[in-house]
Amino acid sequence: IGSNIAPTPFTTSVGTTSYFVSQTVNGCEGPRAEIVVEVTGQPSLPIVNSPISYCLNDNASPLTANGDGLLWYDVPTGGTGSNIAPTPSTSTTGFTSYYVSQTVNGCEGDRAEIIVEIIDLPGAPNATSPIDYCTGDVASQLMATGDGLLWYDTPTGGTGSNTAPTPSTASVGSTTFYVSQTINNCEGPRTPIVVNI
Repeated sequence: IGSNIAPTPFTTSVGTTSYFVSQTVNGCEGPRAEIVVEVTGQPSLPIVNSPISYCLNDNASPLTANGDGLLWYDVPTGGTGSNIAPTPSTSTTGFTSYYVSQTVNGCEGDRAEIIVEIIDLPGAPNATSPIDYCTGDVASQLMATGDGLLWYDTPTGGTGSNTAPTPSTASVGSTTFYVSQTINNCEGPRTPIVVNI
């Protein structure tokens, strides 16, 4: 029995449903045209790495995810997606959530969450400075109080060593050594240690 009210398809389950419609002119009903409605399943969540950690003021990279037709959001629901992956800001410490969905066959799936943590830098380690020796004295290995100490001969740059240096006392003069500490994979500022011969 035909109805003059057009049906609204159900989208609660995946599958294909056929509907039929005819027209009646001058009291005569013609053949029926078929309308096929296909309900496609939502795609799965994109594959993401989470959480991601950066140190304060690190250079961050754009976020990544594995999936098709990725759309990025800063809210778990609603909002407008962007096909450009965001680059987290590392200027303040704390946690920020980003969200990404994938779209397959015109259907957008749920959003995967990526949590980005910005970790504060540790303080400079404690060390005694200056240290005085006479020429020819037997010097001791330098010392500092901190975790994950790295020793340098420059105030910035260079490659740190986890072995504390032993100053040379062979000639008169002053030498400055530098030491930092690393906590939670974040390296803090360097403490200068002046050695006077």
